[in-house]
Amino acid sequence: MKLTVNGKSVEAQAGETLLTVLRREGVHVPTLCHMEGMLPTGACRICVVEVEGQGNLIPSCSFPAAEGMKIQTNSPRVINARKTVVELLLGSHPDDCLYCAKQPTCDLNKLSRDYGVTNRRFPVARKKKPLDISSPSISRDPDKCILCGKCVRVCEEVQAVACIDFVKRGSDSVIGCAFDSSLNVSSCVNCGQCINVCPTGALMEKSDIQPVMDALADKEKYVVVQHAPSISVSLAEEFGLPAGTDVNGVMTAALRKMGFKAVFDTSFAADLTIMEEASELAHRIKNGGALPMFTSCSPGWIKFVETFYPELLPNLSTCKSPQQMLGAMIKTYYAKKQGLNPAKMYSVSVMPCTAKKFEVTRPEMGREGTPDIDAVLTTRELAQLLRINGIDLKTLQPEEADMPFGDRSTAGKLFGASGGVMEAALRTAHFLLTGKELGVLKVEAVRGQTGIK
Repeated sequence: MKLTVNGKSVEAQAGETLLTVLRREGVHVPTLCHMEGMLPTGACRICVVEVEGQGNLIPSCSFPAAEGMKIQTNSPRVINARKTVVELLLGSHPDDCLYCAKQPTCDLNKLSRDYGVTNRRFPVARKKKPLDISSPSISRDPDKCILCGKCVRVCEEVQAVACIDFVKRGSDSVIGCAFDSSLNVSSCVNCGQCINVCPTGALMEKSDIQPVMDALADKEKYVVVQHAPSISVSLAEEFGLPAGTDVNGVMTAALRKMGFKAVFDTSFAADLTIMEEASELAHRIKNGGALPMFTSCSPGWIKFVETFYPELLPNLSTCKSPQQMLGAMIKTYYAKKQGLNPAKMYSVSVMPCTAKKFEVTRPEMGREGTPDIDAVLTTRELAQLLRINGIDLKTLQPEEADMPFGDRSTAGKLFGASGGVMEAALRTAHFLLTGKELGVLKVEAVRGQTGIK
């Protein structure tokens, strides 16, 4: 079907929304509540456009394209409506942008700049809800919430956890946990997907930056760090390098420059995990153990099974995650080899998942009151720490990680890709069961996020 967008003829398919058509044609339409691949809610109204013959502006995210439509995406009426939506949202939003951890990626801040909002037109209507910092992984600031509903949707429809939802009605609406409780006593699995979709600073990871800085400044502490395989290909984006650029070597150099006594690659422990999990799988197959066997390297997944499917606990691998395996090795084998007192060591890990912050607090992840890992940084936090120390990755020369935990196989590095854990485990289990390598090492069927794994 044919449509006219800003005076230009475009084509659309039956059943497509206007937003889909507009974005395919390269026409920018802002959104706050829209989630790609999910049914639209039309909650925020920032994506409104003007359609000839329609009395009101229409939300492009939920309105179906029709033959002969004439659409204006940036008419004075549309721009004024979008600006008004932003101004109304700011009427109940804190003015603490300078101190907000979401900067400079806050969508609301960007929209206020894009639409020239330079003063407050509407009276202030603060929610004055308390901070929820009960979770070891996630901090929640209801005052910064704009009720877009994205966190609720990803938690319920994607993660199937549903630990947060809309509470109360009308202008009293807030997003919270059941019985107005906090995240630590909800069904939250600490996966952090709500943080990924939140357009403001209402949901953020709990920061470990200051404790790590304090440890680095403490001359009595021997501070070491490990980094997950995926960090080296995600950190680059924070410093203006092309997405997917592997900065493994320069990241190692940057960590040393910050003062870490040793820098280890978690890919080494990923190899340990693969050997252990593959051996366990082979043992279960040969001896009639619980099958199918699920990997245990994701703490969010473990918490999900514990909370919602406890009957599947026997199917989980008994192995620790790579983070915890290496954490234990650092404070036992490495400490003994270097003549160090584990109690004086401060072990940091850089991980792509907020649930890792939760994992290190579990009582079984340590010995004699000493945790295997003392602090966990996300990729964002590492980037912030590098900026605080005035380090630019583009100016450094690559360096090798410290031995004996600096070596790895391709299976360990494969952990950085979606489906990589399963693929690496299948390769090794095949060898253990048959005595032969797979003819083609790439197991494409388990890669990516499509289909059932």
